[in-house]
Amino acid sequence: MNAKKWKIRLIIAVTTAIICCWQIPISAQIARSIEPQTNTQLADAQNLLSAGLYRQACNSLLPILKLTDFNCQTLIDDRLSPAEQVTIAQLPNTEIAASGLRALGEVMRLTGALKTSEILLKRSLNIAQNLQLNRAIAAAYLSLGNTHRSSGKRQADLRKDTAANYAKALAYYERAIELSPIGEQLQAKLNKLSLLVENKPDFDRGNLWQEIKLQVDNLPADTAATYARIDFAETLICLKVQTRDFDIDRISLPLPPAVKQCAGFAKTKTAENPELIYIAKLLATAANDAKRLSNLRAESHAKGRLGELYEITGQISAAKQLTTEALGIAQSIQAADIAYRWQWQLGRLRVKNGGDKKGAIAAYQASVQTLQSARKDLIAVNPDVQFSFRDSAEPVYRELVDLLLTSEESPQPSQANLKQAIQQIDALQLAEIENFLRCSLPVTIAIDRIEDPQAALIYPILLADKIAIILQVPGKPLAYYQTLVPRKTVETTLQKLRNNLSERGKNPQVIAEAKKVYKWSIEPLKAELDKNPQIETLVFVLDGELRNIPMAVLYDEKSQKYLMQDKYAIAISPQLTLFAPQRLEKKLKVFTGGIGEAQNIDGKNFETIQKLKEELEGIGKKVPASQPLLDRNFTKTNIQNVLQTGNFSAVHLKLTANSVPIRMKLILSPTNNCLKGKILPT
Repeated sequence: MNAKKWKIRLIIAVTTAIICCWQIPISAQIARSIEPQTNTQLADAQNLLSAGLYRQACNSLLPILKLTDFNCQTLIDDRLSPAEQVTIAQLPNTEIAASGLRALGEVMRLTGALKTSEILLKRSLNIAQNLQLNRAIAAAYLSLGNTHRSSGKRQADLRKDTAANYAKALAYYERAIELSPIGEQLQAKLNKLSLLVENKPDFDRGNLWQEIKLQVDNLPADTAATYARIDFAETLICLKVQTRDFDIDRISLPLPPAVKQCAGFAKTKTAENPELIYIAKLLATAANDAKRLSNLRAESHAKGRLGELYEITGQISAAKQLTTEALGIAQSIQAADIAYRWQWQLGRLRVKNGGDKKGAIAAYQASVQTLQSARKDLIAVNPDVQFSFRDSAEPVYRELVDLLLTSEESPQPSQANLKQAIQQIDALQLAEIENFLRCSLPVTIAIDRIEDPQAALIYPILLADKIAIILQVPGKPLAYYQTLVPRKTVETTLQKLRNNLSERGKNPQVIAEAKKVYKWSIEPLKAELDKNPQIETLVFVLDGELRNIPMAVLYDEKSQKYLMQDKYAIAISPQLTLFAPQRLEKKLKVFTGGIGEAQNIDGKNFETIQKLKEELEGIGKKVPASQPLLDRNFTKTNIQNVLQTGNFSAVHLKLTANSVPIRMKLILSPTNNCLKGKILPT
């Protein structure tokens, strides 16, 4: 019996061993069959990413990562839920997961979802570190550097502090260089150099550009090398502008973007700067290589940049020829995101080439139209073009308006030009909002169609060397006035005025700055307004930094009165066009909240608001309303959560001070989902 049991156990053991022996090669064979397939899918996703097809790339990456429950639109909206973050943190430690997460993180960066991008890239880095994959670790550091650099640019667009993000980006680039094999350090070095040149001009760059030059000069004629040469040339142009190797004062207006963006003087100069002929050869080589490779996008980019270099050096005819070629190529492949730039460049060159104002206006108008079509899907911006609205779009609108308002024949521009100038500034303001929200806004109507015989519309426009003011009095032609003052001076004055208004006891300083703004923007109109005693209301459509101050505080030195003490009522419109009014389909629903507790903010005491809770609850007894968010519950996160889950048509907030820590603008729109529950920084 024992022998029989022993034989049975032996047979089972041998059989198990045989099965195990078979299972190992079978499992390995299955793994090998799966891995190439997954790698192919990953490569396809990378190709979609390189082509700028970010939504498609996202949709193809989610199955690879087994994140099929995720939604790309939610990710692109930068709304990664806590549960989804846990899922990402629990992804297995595999090379495919590291690569897929890094690719998805790049997609999120390029679509503007920077918080989601950082979460994905940090998990990619973590997996790569667990597996000790040095190349993947270096690649993750490079991508994280790019994401923090994009965050810095976004902060710059919002005129906020960029130092922390740029410092992190620099640290990540340095880690990528440190961990990459020598032959694979180039991209990280290029990114580090461009970051230092553009954003940290006083930082010691050492011999970094010379190190990069040695590598770039030995690159093969392939696509990666073509873009590396273009990137390197752009940075070297910026370096020469920044260190004043160009005589910037001799460059005719309007200035090229590279000069505007790089004109900050570098205190720490390199011992040696690249020669202009070398930069031109870099771009010419890139253009020729791109043509041989049939890469029309790269060819257009290289020729356009070479045209900008010639514009800077005053070789206008050559610049015009190259720009025309670059524009033709971009239009042939419908690359709107770079075509608008060459149309803009062509407009500048026509101004400089004999003052062809009519041709310049036509080129600028084409650039704006192309830019507006590209903005319809902002997230389709190509990865080799870093889109910064303030630097890359706003100047097109403002330079066009300047051209429209500059008349060589008479001091008054034509009525058609005045109307178009107003429309272009209004389009700029709408574009700024859409660029921030990354969506299209509802249909609008012009407020100048809302007739009020007792209201005058005033449009002050901030241009490079003047404040242009357009006055519309009912029943009369548009009138134009201008005050010659540099925009930088205006913006500095307005910032001082705003700061002084926020502090008690600074009336003398407020009056001093308010006098200047009154003299620039109201005094030129005073005679015309006095001729129209029927005017009772001044409606301001404000531009730029003017939107940050109350017009009522402007001070007339002659009458010793604030504008609000004058006979006029004052109204402010955010722009010439407003959302078209629509009948409410549903009953009124109110979002309520506030802070009623006594507070001390920045050394100032604010008293308790009595019976705040009773007031807000009373609103709910009269009309449908949310459960009030009170005091400690009145946080940005809670507000946003309530707004996104409810369909509110009105807001009632009450605060102890207008300087509470939560500073925001709420946008509610029942007609457009992209606006629902948005909280904009002030």
